[in-house]
Amino acid sequence: MREFRARLALLAATDAGVLIHGESGSGKASAAAAIHAASARRAGPLVNVSLAALAPSLIEAELFGHEAGAFTGAHGARLGRFRLAQGGSIVLDDIDALPLELQGKLLRVLQERRVEPLGSEVAHAIDVRLMCTTSRDLREAVDGGTFRADLYWRVAVVPLEVPPLRARPDDIAPLAAQLVARTCARLDLAPRALDASALAVLRAHTWPGNVRELENAIERVLVLRARGIDRAQTPPPIGADELGFLETTTVGAAAELAERALARGLKLDDLERALLEAALREQRGNVTAAARQIGLTRRAFDYRMAHFQGQDLAGRAPPDDVREERSA
Repeated sequence: MREFRARLALLAATDAGVLIHGESGSGKASAAAAIHAASARRAGPLVNVSLAALAPSLIEAELFGHEAGAFTGAHGARLGRFRLAQGGSIVLDDIDALPLELQGKLLRVLQERRVEPLGSEVAHAIDVRLMCTTSRDLREAVDGGTFRADLYWRVAVVPLEVPPLRARPDDIAPLAAQLVARTCARLDLAPRALDASALAVLRAHTWPGNVRELENAIERVLVLRARGIDRAQTPPPIGADELGFLETTTVGAAAELAERALARGLKLDDLERALLEAALREQRGNVTAAARQIGLTRRAFDYRMAHFQGQDLAGRAPPDDVREERSA
C-alpha cells in the first residue's frame, strides 16, 4: 500500500492519462478522485461517467453532447460530459463497456482535443484529463477484437492497479471507522464505534466484494440495531456478535467454489496451484505476503511452488505443515 500511495502521488503530479484496474468494488473511483484532488486540476470539476450504466444508444450524446433536434427526444442542447469537465478531469468507469463503433470517435477526441456534438458542425476545444477504470484485462479485449489497440495505448498511458481489500488488511480498521461515521451521519443514527473483537472479524474476512461489501456490512449492522439504541445515551460499540453473518458468507462461498470445481472435474492439485499463483499475482510477486494471505509459511509456499514447477525435491525435507498433511 505504501507503493500504491506513492504511485498515486506520482500520478497526481502529472497530467497523463491513467487506466485504473482492479476488482469490482475495490475503490477504483476513489483512486481516481484522490488523483484529481491532489493534482493541479483540483479546482476544476471531476466528472464521472459509468458507461456500463448507460444504454449504448445514449453514450455518444452523454459524452460528447448534442444540439436540439439532433435525434428524437432531443428537445434542447446538451453540453456533454467532456465539456462539463473543462479544466478538470473526466473518469470513464468501465471503459471496456464502450461500444466498438464509438471507440474511434473517442480516439479522435483524445488525439485532437476537440469535441463535436451530435447534430453540430462546430468542434469545441477541450482541456480535460482522462482517467478510465476497468475490472477486465483490456489487453485480452484487444486480442479478442472488442477493444481497439490504438485506443488502448491512448487510455493506458500509465496503468494503476488497485489492490483488493483482502490484500490490504491494515486499511480495514481506518476504512471501517470512516464508513461507520459516514453511514451514521447519512442515516441520522447515533454515532457508534467498532470494538477490538469486531475489527478482528473484519480483518479475518476475505471480502470478495471488496470495499463495497464492507460498506454494505457496516450499514446492515447499523440499521439492524438502530431501533434498540437510545439516542440520548452513548451507544455500545459494535461487537463481533453483530458481524456473525460474515463468517457464514465465507463458509458458503468456499462450499460453492468446491462444488463448482468438482462439477468441472478439477483435481486438488489444480486448485492448489491456481490458489498459489493467484496469491502471487495479487501480491505482485511478494512471496512472503502471498504465503501469509493463504495461511502458509514462506517455506511451505516455496516447497509447494517448487513441486508444481517440476523442480527436483530429492533430499529436501518438506516443511512441518506439509509433513503433517501427508501423515494425515
